[in-house]
Amino acid sequence: MVLLLPVVLVTIFVVARRYEFPPAMHVYARWERLRPFVVSYIRSSPATFIYLMILMITTLVMVTSSKQVVSLLLQEHSTNLNQLFANPLRVVILSAFWAPNYEFLEWAVLFALVLAPAERWLGTKRWAVVFITGHVVATLGVAWGLWLAIRHGYASRHLENAIDVGVSYGFASGAAIFSYRLPRRWGWWWAGALVMIAVGALFVGRSFTDAGHLVAVFIGFACYPWTRGEGPRSRLSSPIWSARLQSEIQPSSE
Repeated sequence: MVLLLPVVLVTIFVVARRYEFPPAMHVYARWERLRPFVVSYIRSSPATFIYLMILMITTLVMVTSSKQVVSLLLQEHSTNLNQLFANPLRVVILSAFWAPNYEFLEWAVLFALVLAPAERWLGTKRWAVVFITGHVVATLGVAWGLWLAIRHGYASRHLENAIDVGVSYGFASGAAIFSYRLPRRWGWWWAGALVMIAVGALFVGRSFTDAGHLVAVFIGFACYPWTRGEGPRSRLSSPIWSARLQSEIQPSSE
């Protein structure tokens, strides 16, 4: 029920402010100073935060549902082999809007720190292409590899119904292309860390999803040409985690 904690805290804060408790008034005063920054930050990366809003809704559905219902929902939207053969387009799209194990809060932080500035830099359309390409290609690549492994006896047939949903493939691609946004020195460190984490996870976990993360990282690196447009180049001079006025950092439609 960790996801409900912010709701509880906000409710307590609203009540405390209503009765003008000093700590609540102090927090409110600080929020008033930060609000323009937060609003501008969100408006400058609309796709990132709209996506997070949808993810929050699906997570709330899982939090308020029974284990049986959650299992059915995840199975229905999973990109396992049986679902891919039956409803490929539907499950490839919908699988990206569910976060298993109630991981929403973790993804919210990562999206705000990595994907939001990446969208501001690339522009919304380019950002969406990178994210969707990573999700779709990694999903289908892993499914194809798993199908071959099962067919040749290297993997159990029960994996045909394994649950595979989430945002991690798209995020991995977005995080990889973000390395081109950082100063060159730090970009190399960032890219190397991503590869090491993905390779290490694959050696430790040895699961098909771990393989998908590694594939998605290299897809993000391969999207380098999307960073060479006039829009992304013109925004390289802006601070990475900027909250300038929307007119100054509005993503282009490229």
